[in-house]
Amino acid sequence: MRRALLVALGLVGMGLSGCGTAANLSGGAQGFRQTQIYGGVLRDVQSEQHWVSSNWTGGTDWQQDIGTVVGIGLIGLDIPFSAIGDTLTLPITIPAVLLRRPDPAANVSRKNVAAPPAADVARK
Repeated sequence: MRRALLVALGLVGMGLSGCGTAANLSGGAQGFRQTQIYGGVLRDVQSEQHWVSSNWTGGTDWQQDIGTVVGIGLIGLDIPFSAIGDTLTLPITIPAVLLRRPDPAANVSRKNVAAPPAADVARK
């Protein structure tokens, strides 16, 4: 009974976490155009950076600084779950990223390729 309760709590906790992965896959109006490989972890880290830059007062308002630390801690707890979620969703994100980007070989221009000197061609 106790083991089943722990498993249930673990599953609920995992379901509530990984918010970065959910945001990465949702894409909003852009759909999968904004999806990135391991984008959930990237979004969590960017959220932490934004949280610090916009909310940290440097000690002038200690209550807000405590709230900033708590917010960063909560986002920090989400990073491992987003890493797991991002790994599990690689079969979705890799094709989405590859199909979004043009083939670099298709953009090769002959103008940028220098022709070999005539003397070198004659020696071969």
